[in-house]
Amino acid sequence: LALQDTLGNLFAGVALQLDKPYEIGDWVEIEHGHNRWIGQVYEISWRATVLTALTEESLTVPNRIVGQAQVSNFSTKYRPIIRSILFRIPFGAPMEKVKGILLGAAQSIPEIRTVPLPRVLMNETTESWIGFKLVYFIDDYGLNSAIVDKIYTLVFQRLEEANIPLAAPR
Repeated sequence: LALQDTLGNLFAGVALQLDKPYEIGDWVEIEHGHNRWIGQVYEISWRATVLTALTEESLTVPNRIVGQAQVSNFSTKYRPIIRSILFRIPFGAPMEKVKGILLGAAQSIPEIRTVPLPRVLMNETTESWIGFKLVYFIDDYGLNSAIVDKIYTLVFQRLEEANIPLAAPR
């Protein structure tokens, strides 16, 4: 009974070494229950996976937890990383203008890929707003937070200049 955690980590570590769901340098998200860890893989040992988080702290996640968790690997060698942001705009706003503002903001950020092109989709309607989803593609997940900040800054500035408000929550 005392060796349960140690043996669980050992067997999960061996399974991770064989399956290789991620490698050192990959950006991953590990979600287990209500816990979520996001970071770049720094080390994989028989006992734990060590991540370097976006804010540079070191996160050590026991391999038995990783073995039971949902793992998303954002480092891909074959295709870009797809990201999206949802904006809720009140009914009555000019839809094509809103789409143009969102698309223009994404296209003006150099870290967002031009192939494939970013796109804007209407994906939600309620009695008070229309949801616009900005879909864009990046190569480095580590830059995602900075890219999201640039998008929000540009979109909010351009919506304000066009006198288009965001929808109020209900």
